[in-house]
Amino acid sequence: MDKKTKNASIEYILSQGLVKPQTARERIAEMLRIIGFRFIFWDTGYSLFFAAVTLAVVLALFSFAPDNYRFSAAIAVAPLVFLLITMFAETSERTCGLYGLKQTCRYTIQQITALRVICYSVFGFVFTTVIATISTDSGYEFLSLFPICLSALFLCATLSISFMRFLHGKWVNAVFSVVWVFVNIVIPFSLGEKWETILREMPIAFSVVLAVLGGAAFAYQISKMMSEVKKYAIA
Repeated sequence: MDKKTKNASIEYILSQGLVKPQTARERIAEMLRIIGFRFIFWDTGYSLFFAAVTLAVVLALFSFAPDNYRFSAAIAVAPLVFLLITMFAETSERTCGLYGLKQTCRYTIQQITALRVICYSVFGFVFTTVIATISTDSGYEFLSLFPICLSALFLCATLSISFMRFLHGKWVNAVFSVVWVFVNIVIPFSLGEKWETILREMPIAFSVVLAVLGGAAFAYQISKMMSEVKKYAIA
């Protein structure tokens, strides 16, 4: 039996009553159509407000960063919009008594969380682009810095959603956010100029590969979170 005939047979069998498993992309599209943005983000308005205020303060501090440490500062700041929105919104959602009502019989809370994280990452990507733009003076510097900033964003997002997959406490996002900020403060202060030199001298091709691998890891975690069926509704 050739491959074409085999695929046709499988499609025929599935059409007779079996349900073909959804891909992560198909599930995301279905959830957006059925639930809608309004109910995905129903109670997160004030969380986004606090995240925006906090981010404005961080950006004000970023503007005072010395020019000699622009790369180090950009790497530390680039993931913050994703981190802050996730921390405020998801923590408030998990501590809210009505959080469990947001799920339907078709989707778990983790799947809805994964959908929100995708939206957060879009905001994070836009912010990362802005940070890389204002931190560089030439096209070459931008091409050097932007992939590194993306790598930091994807690493932050991947670790964040991994924590949400395996640790189901109410304060998971808050703890992760504190640890992330602490690590990003310790590294520049510990290495000083060496850290800045490493970032500036990193080959563009290598940083692009890091960004691609980071994006793939993030997509994989999202896919796993979308497809997993948890034993408990509130996970």
